[in-house]
Amino acid sequence: MSTVSQPSMPGQRLLRRATLTALALALITACTANKPPDEPRAQSEPAEVVLRNGQVLTIDARFSRAQAVAIRGDRIVAVGSNASVAALTGPRTQVIDLQGRTVIPGLIDAHLHSAGGGPGVALASVRSMDELLAAVKARAQVAKPGEIIVSNADWHEAQLREKRLPHRRELDTVAPNNPVVLVRGGHEYIVNSAIHSSIPRSTTAPIRPA
Repeated sequence: MSTVSQPSMPGQRLLRRATLTALALALITACTANKPPDEPRAQSEPAEVVLRNGQVLTIDARFSRAQAVAIRGDRIVAVGSNASVAALTGPRTQVIDLQGRTVIPGLIDAHLHSAGGGPGVALASVRSMDELLAAVKARAQVAKPGEIIVSNADWHEAQLREKRLPHRRELDTVAPNNPVVLVRGGHEYIVNSAIHSSIPRSTTAPIRPA
């Protein structure tokens, strides 16, 4: 007769825990598998706001669409058809007819900015327009004629006392013989008049179809 060794006490506890977890997951799956996706959960109170007659893009695993949304406080409590969500409408519920308009989940623009620094003109610590122009002027005084002066991107006009961007004519006064490109946060480029001499005059660049 062959024998099977019994697991140790810690092994038995782990095996029992794994079995119970598997049974719980199977039960949850069995309970939810037959539930219509359109049916909202039962609620004890009416929703505060109901959006109906819309194109609701749920962005779920199936990218399914719905007609209505029920909201209470800062929570969406139901998404489904007009008829199913109507069950959560009470006398004080604000009902908004979307008239076919589209509703999408809130979008989060997740992106990254560099820590700053670099070989360009350092503007992160300037706090006024005079300080900014002085930094550009200091670089222009050691630059060769015609050499392009570029700033680092880790600055913003909100850090300046004046709360504005420098004007082209202000940059001209401190760097009349050098093209200047101030890179503002990677989204804007503030230039002086001398930059035009370094830009090709051709305007025959092909226009690609949209």
